[in-house]
Amino acid sequence: MRQKVTEEQIRQAKSVDLLSYMRQYEPRELIRTDPHDYKTATHSSLCISDNGLWHWFSRGIGGRGALNYLIQVKGMDFVSAVRHLCELDPLGPVPFQPVKAPERARDALALPVPDKSAETSLQYLSRRGIDKGILKHCIAQGLLYQTTRGGFKNCVFVGRDRHGNPRSACIRGCQGSFRGECRGSDKRYSFSIPAASQDAATLEVYEAPIDALSGATLRLLGGNDWRRVHYLALGGLNYLGLDHYLEQHPEIRNLRLRLDSDERGREFSERLLERYAAQGYRLQNDPPRVGKDYNEYLTAVLSRAKAPRQTR
Repeated sequence: MRQKVTEEQIRQAKSVDLLSYMRQYEPRELIRTDPHDYKTATHSSLCISDNGLWHWFSRGIGGRGALNYLIQVKGMDFVSAVRHLCELDPLGPVPFQPVKAPERARDALALPVPDKSAETSLQYLSRRGIDKGILKHCIAQGLLYQTTRGGFKNCVFVGRDRHGNPRSACIRGCQGSFRGECRGSDKRYSFSIPAASQDAATLEVYEAPIDALSGATLRLLGGNDWRRVHYLALGGLNYLGLDHYLEQHPEIRNLRLRLDSDERGREFSERLLERYAAQGYRLQNDPPRVGKDYNEYLTAVLSRAKAPRQTR
């Protein structure tokens, strides 16, 4: 049954100022371009003004407020966007600043409280075709757990540094299309699954954690050792996570780009090919053969495997 939101929740969500939201929950996205305007790190043509208006010039769209931004830019559905904004800590409006505000210290990562069990998350991700053995490995390594907010079960994907400390986390609802990023997340530490061997020279690059898990499952289905390569989910179309992972793993020389097959994914793949080929990496552009992303590709492979063969 589809979840609903109340008129009061809608009113509350519409009142959230975009610049206040960005400064508190996506501060690394904001790049000051002049005394009154910003652009975003992910989309250079997406501009946000101090008066609360935003415009994405390459897409020809714009608006005002965080709710409008989450729906049109982040691709969230209306109900999930309202839920997300209502669950955040209260935000005060950001006053007009004619000069650059001083940099503030990064907020500590606010990880959601884990549930005693991850059964609902396991069931949800298994329904999406991901191998349970891979999921249990991620749970054992502290890369995946389950939390409950507002009565809804959610998957939490954790990005950790080389010492095992959590540095970022993103949330995916087990119902609907809810997505979110935990306050204080450092985008340099994207969700990743390191290879078993310290000498592994190949990194597979995806947009989202579920796609990375789907790629690992496809390797397993193909009879391959899924731990022989590294997996990285960018958590958006930006360089921060990939640059940092390569810096921390100098043994990596091969990059397999497995971004979405939509226009944005194809465009960013071309940029990655140019950027990292110039740095001496060997690259392979490998978008999903079926569907928009690697999870859709995985489910298509599993559906074909289950389909009864025609007899003559």
